[in-house]
Order: sequence, then C-alpha cells, then structure tokens
Amino acid sequence: MANTVNTNEEFENILKDNKFLVVMFWADWSKPSTQIRDVFDQLAKQATSQANNKLVFLKVEAEKVHQISGRYNVKSVPTCIFLNQGKLVQSVVGANPSELALQTNNFSKTCDTAAAVVVEQQQSEEMINKIKLSQEEEKKLLNERIEKIINQSPVMLFMKGNPEKPQCGFSNKTVTILKDNGFEFGSFDILQDQAVRNGLKEYSNWPTYPQLYINGKLVGGYDIIKDLNEEGELIDLKP
Repeated sequence: MANTVNTNEEFENILKDNKFLVVMFWADWSKPSTQIRDVFDQLAKQATSQANNKLVFLKVEAEKVHQISGRYNVKSVPTCIFLNQGKLVQSVVGANPSELALQTNNFSKTCDTAAAVVVEQQQSEEMINKIKLSQEEEKKLLNERIEKIINQSPVMLFMKGNPEKPQCGFSNKTVTILKDNGFEFGSFDILQDQAVRNGLKEYSNWPTYPQLYINGKLVGGYDIIKDLNEEGELIDLKP
C-alpha cells in the first residue's frame, strides 16, 4: 500500500530521500477519491513487489496538508501527480484508473532509464577520478625524479645536448661561461627525455632552456647567467 503523509515536514523528508514519487491527493467526502484510492494502492503494491523498484507512492489528504496541494497547484480531487526530484512531470486528474495505470507504467520506465543514467554518470566520475589520481601520481613520481637529477651535482645544467656537443646557441654560451669561471658541473640533455623536458618547466616555473641549478636551487637561464657573469657575481655562487 501507499504511505499516508500527514504533514508538510513529513513530505519534505521523504522528498529528500527519494527521487521518484507518485502522489495521490484525495478527500474523504469525494467518492471518486475512494474509487481511485483502491487502484492507487494496488499500483503501489505491484510496484513495490518488483525488483529494483524506484517509485514511492504517497497519499495526501488535500485539504489537511494544503501546503503540498498548493505547491503543485492541485485544484480538484482525486489528482495523482508524478514527481522527479520534486519537479512535476505528469498528472492525472479525476478518477481515471486506466490512465493512472498507463502513466504509472510510463513513469516507472522513465525512472529505470534515469537510474541507469545516474549509474553511468557515477561510473564515469569514478573513472575520471582514477585518471586524475593516476596523473597526480605520475606527476609526483616525475617531480621526485627531477629533484634527484637536480641534486646529482652541486652545479647542474639542464641543456640541449651536452657540454662537449651543445645543440643550441644558448646552451653553448652557458657552457662556455661556466667553464671560463672554473665551474665543475653536471648536465642533463633535455632533448633525450621529453617527460623531464616538459616537467621541469612546470617544476621550476621557468619556460626555456638552458636552466642552471646550484645547490638544488634554480639560478636561471642564459640571460641571467650572462648578467651575473658580467657583474662578477656568478663566481660568488660557486659551491
């Protein structure tokens, strides 16, 4: 049987916990209400006996709980309404058992479809969250790898090519400055590792190469190294 709702508060609590409601508004002085109420109870019984039933059937005495009647603009009894997340999607006015049965069946199919969509959305969200976690884990591992490379030597140069064979003019000029100032330094060829090449830009918030690190801290690119050298300050950074 359908549950009877006696207060607006009771209705609101049910509405919070259930997406799909079938609500019958009736009055004890209305003979058509009595006729349709038996049909309504039978439909409720049939629905609740089915597996995966999503429908909740409620009976509301229209004049007693007028807040609900007014909310859904119920002007006569009996009136049966179909709610999806509190929104009116269909109504049957008057004692029309066949129409009520038809609309209940249609609404049940709609609920099954909506429930399937919700499950699909939940699965998609779970997949997206797994991908995000995987990406975050990959980023964490890459940053740890970058930190290890940076700390391989007190002076570390990320460049295109290697000190013996630089692959760009700025890398070549940076190597020359470091050698002229007597720096012993390690190097990493970013052309050989795309992950480090892209990841280091984000890690250091520095978009170009070469990048010079001393004692694990970024000094900068060629322009900064050049300026420090010309001002006689680069030698002071030697470990």
